[in-house]
Amino acid sequence: MIQYLTNEQIDRTRWDAAVSASDGPSLYATSWYLDLVSPDWSGLCTADYSAVMPLTHRTKNGIAYLYQPPFTQQAGVFGKNITTDLAKAFLKAIPHRFRFAEIMLNETNSLQVQGVEMLTNITLQLGRDLTEIEKGYNDNTRRNIKKAIQSHVSMHKGFDIDAIITLFKNNKGEAIGQSDNWYSVLKTVAYQLRHRGLANTYSAVNEQNEIIAGILAVESGSRMILLFSGSGSEAREKGAMHFLVHSILADCCNTHQIFDFEGSNQENLARFYLGFGGKKIAYPFVRINRLPLCMRWMKRKGISV
Repeated sequence: MIQYLTNEQIDRTRWDAAVSASDGPSLYATSWYLDLVSPDWSGLCTADYSAVMPLTHRTKNGIAYLYQPPFTQQAGVFGKNITTDLAKAFLKAIPHRFRFAEIMLNETNSLQVQGVEMLTNITLQLGRDLTEIEKGYNDNTRRNIKKAIQSHVSMHKGFDIDAIITLFKNNKGEAIGQSDNWYSVLKTVAYQLRHRGLANTYSAVNEQNEIIAGILAVESGSRMILLFSGSGSEAREKGAMHFLVHSILADCCNTHQIFDFEGSNQENLARFYLGFGGKKIAYPFVRINRLPLCMRWMKRKGISV
């Protein structure tokens, strides 16, 4: 039996144990991480906590809905041997007070339901020497790494998150149009991850000792995740981002099993990630539309569960 629990009713120790023991354990589904990105989250779980599903929600114009919080690429059902039927049962158990939902499940959630969209993540197998990983680099990746070295770009591993956020804001943030709250959540997440010993930044520094690009890399079990990055025109000219990813791979190739690029469905970004030998992994995106008939047309039709 699947039950709905409010934030206060959830046994966090049992919840986190279920996430940790699942076939696809994820930082994003841990109780403390959910507290950072969606403080009022609730959840679905089986009576014995063998399977759990976070529900991150908001209310707009009096209508409660589920959404995907920032810096949380995948959510969905976590546990061992999550079958298609069990994943579907969890979706059916979402309380009807949530009239609309747009949420990502995770790559272990097989869901054969009409209307499900498949999104793309890109990962790279680690647990091997850098020389083996480099064999998967394409020519463009090799050229850009060489260009960065010839341009005397160096790497600093530390915690330069504020400088990296500034780079992002000045070069990409305006076009994307993120809110002040989005940046506030990013800073909170970054500093909390750092406090827990799970995050570092890798910064590309030019000859004038200026940071021209940076990546926030986060540990999630045996996985290293590229959670956030920022760069400018100088970084593009000097191949700094290729150089930084290469530097991270050199740092974690023998200590972790998977490098997670966190995407991408954007063609240019996917091409960049695939240039390191990454492989595409599909995960489901579901939309549930239970809005009143007079409003349902405003949103696309969802899946039937």
